[in-house]
Amino acid sequence: MKKLRSKVVRALKREFTFECTISSRMNQVILNVKNIDFEQHLGQLIQQTQLIIDKYFPQREEHLCLVIQTNGNQQNTFKIWKSV
Repeated sequence: MKKLRSKVVRALKREFTFECTISSRMNQVILNVKNIDFEQHLGQLIQQTQLIIDKYFPQREEHLCLVIQTNGNQQNTFKIWKSV
């Protein structure tokens, strides 16, 4: 699982268009976004994350847990399920 998470972090760092810091910690991929209206852009953040992961890792054998957070302590946690 650690191997997939580290590959996901690298892919997100390459492709993600929002200004953020991306890391992996405690079985989660963490996106710490900066300078956005969190509630207004949350849907776009989740959608772009899902598209990048599906593009690079269409066949996943593990679930991924992702956390999107801001410096203002707003946070959303979601899962991307493994492939069927």
